Amino acid sequence: MKKFTPILTGLFVFTFCLLSLSSVFAYTSPGRPTGFVNDFAGILSLQERQDIETKLLNLKKETRVEISAVIIQSLGDETIESYATKLFAEWGVGDRAKDRGLLILVAIDDRQMRLEVGYGLEGPVTDIQSSNIIRTVMTPAFREGKYALGISGTVDALGAIIKNSPEAAQYSVADLSIRNPANSNTDVDFAALFFFVIIILNMFARIFGKTKSWWLGGVVGAIIGAVVGLIWGFVFIGIGAIVILTILGLIFDFIVSKRPSDGKDHGGFWPIFFGGGHGGSGGGSFGGFGGGMSGGGGASGRW
Repeated sequence: MKKFTPILTGLFVFTFCLLSLSSVFAYTSPGRPTGFVNDFAGILSLQERQDIETKLLNLKKETRVEISAVIIQSLGDETIESYATKLFAEWGVGDRAKDRGLLILVAIDDRQMRLEVGYGLEGPVTDIQSSNIIRTVMTPAFREGKYALGISGTVDALGAIIKNSPEAAQYSVADLSIRNPANSNTDVDFAALFFFVIIILNMFARIFGKTKSWWLGGVVGAIIGAVVGLIWGFVFIGIGAIVILTILGLIFDFIVSKRPSDGKDHGGFWPIFFGGGHGGSGGGSFGGFGGGMSGGGGASGRW
């Protein structure tokens, strides 16, 4: 049985990568952002949207933090966590250098919401604070159908936390009786593992995209396969790994080399499937987000 363990491990990793890629293809983008507030479900009035937009614009000017409030009709087959992660990556919310971005996602039909926190804000905006905002600000307002009030109050709470105002203290108290479904059991592990795979793929995509040499992916795949062979046995596993990873590397490099980063979009793995990493201007003066990424932190809830 021991000699088959590396084979089973390799099959598991390969299957997981395929499942991860298929889940990327299953994701349906709601569209390009036209501002900091994007109401794809049409539940906010023009005045409500403009008021929240002004708050978010002013917060960016004061703190250089980009927050996007997004309302969609349905998650489809996605979980709120996976949808938020993919939308965050597609639009590139936050500054690329510091990843100071945050996504407020609301799914009307599913009655779910999530605060997805960028890498650069995971210290200032903790999971406990995110959970408390959802529990004390968003949930009560949403249950009464007051979506604008809930989102606006969330922006105020996040602004207080980011600016380290005294009002932020009320959201920092841990309530151990509250269990966040986003942090339970295998969902968190799967989300973290999925995101890790995406980060690795994105790293290779940027490297291969810059070189524009589609064969480099095959070379890297062959090297990785050889390392696998040295660890687990070259004759059977190693040769198989070299062949499979060389082919996959060539295909992957060919795809990313067809669409390298030109400095105007986010580049890398996500834009291949979603058509851009910044988002874009759908009219008006909004020029898109800065190209940030999330780290999977934040919290989710239902109402």
